[in-house]
Amino acid sequence: MQQTALDRWLRKEFVYICKVYCNTLPQDVPPGVLLEETSEESGGRYRYCFTVHNDQQMSELTARLEVANITYTSRVSERTGSTKKLFNNPEKSFSLQVAWAIFILIIVTIAFSGIPVRLWKYLSAEEEDPGKPVKKPAATAPAKP
Repeated sequence: MQQTALDRWLRKEFVYICKVYCNTLPQDVPPGVLLEETSEESGGRYRYCFTVHNDQQMSELTARLEVANITYTSRVSERTGSTKKLFNNPEKSFSLQVAWAIFILIIVTIAFSGIPVRLWKYLSAEEEDPGKPVKKPAATAPAKP
C-alpha cells in the first residue's frame, strides 16, 4: 500500500535513528547526543559511536566533526520496540488505517444513536391535507372520586 507523507514523517521521527562513528572525539558534543564506546563485535573500525535522534543534532554534530577535521561515517538504523511495529509496516499505511477506524466509528455511532430511525419516521410521515378536517379525540368525563 502506498505510504502517505504523514507515514513517512512518523517513520522518520519515531523509527529511524542515526549513528555516527568516529575514532577521535570532538571538543564538545551537542546536547542530547549519546556517546558510546564501540566493542570489538561491532567491526572494530571505529572507536566511538554517537547516537543522534533528530536532524538538528545530526547537523550540529557533523559540523563540529568537520571543523575538527575528524573522519566519520554515519549509518541509519531502526529503533526497537512497539513504535517500530506500529509505524514501520511497508504493507499497510498507518494514517489510512486510523482514517478507516475513525470512519467506521462514526458510522457505528450514528447507527446506534437513533438518528436513522428518527429520520425515517420524519421522512415517511404522511403530509396533512389542509382542506381535510382534523379529528379530535372524544372528550371524556372526569372520573368521580
